[in-house]
Amino acid sequence: MVQTLDILDIGSNGDGIARTDDGRTVFVPLTARGDVVEATIDKEGRGQLISVVTPSPDRAVPPCRHFGICGGCSLQHINNDAYHHFKRDTVLSMLEKAGVQRPDDVDAIFIPDHTRRRANFAARSVKGKTVIGFHERKSANIRDVPDCLLITDELRAAMEAFRPYVADIAGEGNKIDILIQCIEGQTEIALTGKIAPGWEAQQALSDALRATGAARISLRARDYDQYEMLLEDKPCYKNFGPITVNLAPGAFLQPSDEGEWALTKCVMDGAGDAARVVDLFCGNGTFTGPLGEGRDVIAFDLAADAIVALKSIGVQAHLRNLFKDPLAVEELVSADCVVLDPPRAGAQAQIQILAQTDIPRIVYVSCSPQTFARDAAILVQCGYKLEKLTIVDQFIWSPHTEIVGVFS
Repeated sequence: MVQTLDILDIGSNGDGIARTDDGRTVFVPLTARGDVVEATIDKEGRGQLISVVTPSPDRAVPPCRHFGICGGCSLQHINNDAYHHFKRDTVLSMLEKAGVQRPDDVDAIFIPDHTRRRANFAARSVKGKTVIGFHERKSANIRDVPDCLLITDELRAAMEAFRPYVADIAGEGNKIDILIQCIEGQTEIALTGKIAPGWEAQQALSDALRATGAARISLRARDYDQYEMLLEDKPCYKNFGPITVNLAPGAFLQPSDEGEWALTKCVMDGAGDAARVVDLFCGNGTFTGPLGEGRDVIAFDLAADAIVALKSIGVQAHLRNLFKDPLAVEELVSADCVVLDPPRAGAQAQIQILAQTDIPRIVYVSCSPQTFARDAAILVQCGYKLEKLTIVDQFIWSPHTEIVGVFS
């Protein structure tokens, strides 16, 4: 049944929010606040947009011809002012709900398009045609996106150079995921899935390495498995301030150079003149390196390959599962600043301990407003103040947002 709905706002997942005549809340993707739309509604309260009856002043023409079908972006249909408001309001409303006072100093940095240096594509070859791109919205189908507006020209060139080899590498009809990273003039390709049996696949891998100019190609069977090297022409190095790290295959990096620089500046400003810094969830050393100039820095992470790489170049890095074994109060007494950049799940166990300390400054980098607000509330309840907040939008045209909060 088709219903006419007024879109009241955009929710944290990027979908328009409406209410039916009987008071039910409905989420309608691809709508803008102020739209009047026709939509169908399923039993879970999910709306399917049929038509826009009266467009909102916030509505804009999407810049990408794939928008609405490709699942890579969800917010190209609203104008810049509405988009910027959505990003800020999502973070600030989460803090308000958690009881955390909004700081006086709130800044926002919006990374431009065509800047993504890493992307995870899906690919499949059927009857001589290879599709390589992103999944369509709510579908297992793959949308070919040769003109994607998110990625750099360098990344696009690597994607297209790899395309002719997908059929032989994966086999007819088989899907394979392709992570491509362009790192300071180097290209890395990391595959998830199965390689087809036979010599043709092995030859195609070798040819793809040469055609793309990649430093290496690695493989894992499933998401979250560790990548194993298939072919390597040379190591893949990344500079983080004064340190140069030999990255493990498929190593996690920020999606753009611009985003990495913005986050690093926020962290450095937040650390101020601190002389002894503990860097938690340090990863490959994104902040460890820059912080180490003129400071004593100790780094911790559960990624064994990252810790081995950091230790090999003299960084004080330690393997530690901070979710199950957070640093104790007595291990933090000498620090005058703690920097932490946890995964989307946040760092609740470690934050509960940090809240018991009197460390002068805590700089918290987060990719989840929800878990950031939850953890911020713990610190605030124990006497810390959120004095500065910076929103770094490097997940362009998506509901995801990066945050840097400075607590004192």
